[in-house]
Amino acid sequence: MPDNTTMFDLSSQVVLVTGAGSGLGAATSRLFDEHGARVVLADINKEAAGEVAIAFGGRPLYMNLADPASIRGGVEDVLGTEGRIDILVNAAGLDFIRSATELTLAEWDNVVNVNLRAPWLLAKAVMPPMMERRSGQILNVASTAARKGWENAAAYASSKHGLLGLTQVLHAEGRRYGVRAMALVPGGMRTNFFKALDPPPPPENLQPPETVARSILFMVSQPLDSVIHELIVTPMTETSYP
Repeated sequence: MPDNTTMFDLSSQVVLVTGAGSGLGAATSRLFDEHGARVVLADINKEAAGEVAIAFGGRPLYMNLADPASIRGGVEDVLGTEGRIDILVNAAGLDFIRSATELTLAEWDNVVNVNLRAPWLLAKAVMPPMMERRSGQILNVASTAARKGWENAAAYASSKHGLLGLTQVLHAEGRRYGVRAMALVPGGMRTNFFKALDPPPPPENLQPPETVARSILFMVSQPLDSVIHELIVTPMTETSYP
């Protein structure tokens, strides 16, 4: 990619996307494949990731983000088969809709492990080869909950707040080696995330995940001498932010 040109040609890039079996992860994987990237679709539901891969391209990979060994093995698998990872997109997310007093310790740990610990473990695994190559990108998908907490989202909001802090640290540590870390802060999307709500938000108040995926593509396609540290994208009708 030329240093002074914004391009959407990812034909030389190997991309690892988590949560790729559905929602934003699937939309991102499809869009990156359309722009020439070699995409590895990581998901705990390998069958769902496989269906996305069959429909749009890429290679499915089983990865349990609550299991450090699964994360480590998954990254080793990609490095072994593809030779490198140019872009890591941490798109997977988890929530339990409980008040802070009703949330169990196991639920708290599960949300924090998937939403915050897993992106750290993935970055820990992919950054050394990126830094050695002096090239690489990490994009973490946060949430407007990282900017404005709401009821029944104690673990989720906390994990997404932490993810923004982690992203800043990763960029500070990686930039001298040509590795940039960025955070996308999306509002509500038309995914399975809201199915547990009763009633769920009206679809017209949510944005298509494809719109958010295009924001991810835009961020990673910037000239290599610049970085979009953080980008907030919400539906026009969203009331939870600002």
